[in-house]
This record gives sequence, C-alpha cells and structure tokens, in this order.
Amino acid sequence: MRFRIHLVTALLSSAAVIATGQSATAQSQSTSLLRSSAAAPATSGGGAMRAAELPAPGSMSPMSSSAPSDGYYPGLSSDGGYSACGCNENYCDQGCCDAQCGGTYCGPSGLGLCNNGGQFFFTADYLNVRASFSEATAKVIETLNGTEGTDQFVPLDFNPESSYRFGGGYRLCCCGEEIRFLYTRMTSQADDTAVNGDLVPIEASPPPGGQTLIHADVDAQTYDVDWAKTIPLGGCCCSDSCGDACGSGCADGCGSGCCRPCCPAWDITWTGGVRFADVGWSRSFIANDADAFTVTDARSTMSFQGAGLRAGLEGRRYFCKDGWLSLYGKGNISLLYGTVDIKTIRGTFDPTTGPTAFNSQTFTNRQIIPVTDIEAGLTAQVTCHSAITAGYLMSAWHDLGARDQDQLNTLLPISYDDANILGFDGFFARVEVAF
Repeated sequence: MRFRIHLVTALLSSAAVIATGQSATAQSQSTSLLRSSAAAPATSGGGAMRAAELPAPGSMSPMSSSAPSDGYYPGLSSDGGYSACGCNENYCDQGCCDAQCGGTYCGPSGLGLCNNGGQFFFTADYLNVRASFSEATAKVIETLNGTEGTDQFVPLDFNPESSYRFGGGYRLCCCGEEIRFLYTRMTSQADDTAVNGDLVPIEASPPPGGQTLIHADVDAQTYDVDWAKTIPLGGCCCSDSCGDACGSGCADGCGSGCCRPCCPAWDITWTGGVRFADVGWSRSFIANDADAFTVTDARSTMSFQGAGLRAGLEGRRYFCKDGWLSLYGKGNISLLYGTVDIKTIRGTFDPTTGPTAFNSQTFTNRQIIPVTDIEAGLTAQVTCHSAITAGYLMSAWHDLGARDQDQLNTLLPISYDDANILGFDGFFARVEVAF
C-alpha cells in the first residue's frame, strides 16, 4: 500500500512539472512573438525594464477586434500566435492556403471573415442542335416483286438548326455559390416527299400521279432558375498569379478573388432549382394529285406547358497553369408537371365539289414529364473576366414524342411501340463575361 501511495505521488509530481514546463515554454514563445526587439538593459534608477514596443500588425492578438487598414491579416500559427504568412483582402496567398489562414477564409482565422465578395456574370450560347423522336414515321416505302414484298419505314429526319440560350446571375467567390437564370430555345425541322405507292400516316397517301408533302417542326423553350454550390476537391485557392489571362496576383487581377484553382484540381458543383417549359411540335401531310390540287390535308400537333423541380451535378478537371483550361461533364434531371394537348385533324377534298369531310381527335392529360439533360465540354479562361466553352449536349423529354400509332396498310399487320421520347442533341459554343 505504501508503495502505491509513493507511486501515485511521483506520477502527480511529474505531471505538474511537465505542465509547468509547457506553460512556461508557451509563455516564453508568446512573449518572444509579441516583442519586436530584445529587452533593453536595466536603467540606473532601479533596474526597471523599459516598456516593450507595441506589437507589429503581423503579431496582433487573436482576440483583437480590429484589422489593419492595409488589407493585410496575420495568419494563426500552431502555438496560438500569428505567423509571418498572411492573407490579402481578396484571397489567401499561395503559402497560406491552409489552416494558418483558416482554409479558404481570408482575415483572422478566429473571426471567420470572408472578404472575397462576388461578381455578376452573363452567358450567351450558340446552339446547333437537331430534334429526334423515338418513332416518328414520315412514310413507308412498299416494294412488291412477285410473291415477295418489303416495307421500309422511313422516319422524319430532322436537320440541325441554329438555336440559342442565354443567362446570367451572381456568384459568391468566397463560398463557391451562385444563383443563375438560363433561357434556352431549341428548334428543328424535317421535310420529306412521298410518291404514289408509298404509305403515309393519317391516311394521306398520294393519289396516282401525285405526291405527299411532309413537314415537321419542333420548338422547345425552357426557363431555369438554379442555385449552385461548388466544392473544391484539390489544389490551392490560387498561386502567385492568376495565370497569363488574369494578370499578376489574385488581389489585383482576378476581380474580387474569383480565381480558378491551380493545377492539379477537381471540383464538383451540385445544383437545385426550378424549370418552366413550353414545348410543342407539329406534323403535316398534304397529298396533291397530278394537277397539284390538294386532296388530303392531315395535321397533328402537340403542346406542353409545365413547371417543376430540377437537380444536377457537374464535375470539372482543371489543366495547365492555374487551371486556365478545364474539362467538364454534367447532368440534370427535371420533373415537370403540366398539361399535354395533342390534336389531329384530317380534311379531304374533291376537285369538283370541294371539301368532303373533316375529322379530328383531341387528347388532353395532366401528367408529370421527366426530362434528362447531359452536357460535356471544354472551357478556356481567356481573360480574368471572360471565358469560352465548347461542347456537346443531349436532352430527352419523356412522353412528349409522337404517341399516335398509325395502323398503316402494310404487308404485315404490325405496329411498333416506342419509348415516346422527344430528344435534342448537338454542339454548342458559349461566351461568359463576369464583372
């Protein structure tokens, strides 16, 4: 028992000595940081020490509520004092992109200040896209050769058309957040001609010596409002300069510190928002006789107006000095609730008596339309406040295809069911300007 008491007493004494030593060491180090020069010798009057000079801005107390006016903030060192490494008023210097400066925050780490501000930006895109349907039959070419016969289904072949989109918003440089608006309009058309012997939907086959003129067009308009958050996955916040395009230094040339990360680095951006859509398509089959008189005029149209939520994810990989070149891919999915209206009308005419019949069908339904958007491209930061992007996009609108399954008088009584998708795909080029 006596041995145990001595052992406990020895351990407590050792712990007290170690704690006292560490406290003294820390006090000594802190005192040495606060002094700007060595202590002066004792005065002749009584050996009193001369008062120490005030600490320099680089050694301010962590509890100080004021900041230097020159935009320089000290970094917090591991021992509780401030290191010589510092942050400017726009972003951390390259050497301070770590815990010494509070990570991506600028200013005293203990205060958690964010001095980067933000910037407005504007984007304009040129699109060269074409529409496509899961199934949209333009005509069926029927070939008879004795006892053998073949039917060849020819779909509507849409041409790439010039379209556009533009948007803008506000970006918080410090936190990697932004709110943005984007308007997109995509159009496409298709034309074909059927001759006598071909089978045409909506019973608009050409008469002997005549032909059927086939035309289709698609028009899709979307309005997107998103909130986005970017999460860096590597690299530092900036280097000694922001690259050749950004001038010298993050504080001078990068506009409120919105520098691109230096290579190598990845980041991901997730978005959430709302979409409003107005989508429509039409098909017409006009059969003329040998004298160019219209004997059958058949048309089918679809329109959809709806709104709903959307979410997306984007990944980006940076290359070259300060990441001025980057490759990205992103995907979005939307669920839109709205009304689908489909109307089909067919009129027949006689060259001598005029109109003989008009028949129509209507389909109206309120439903949820899923939309999938995928995009990939390459971005170059041309200047600190401008960038260009080029890439490829694809978009799929489910349940907005050609729903009608025409019972054509083909050799085999078969109709084909499809995924009923209206799609778009094509190239794009974008210019972005920030200010």
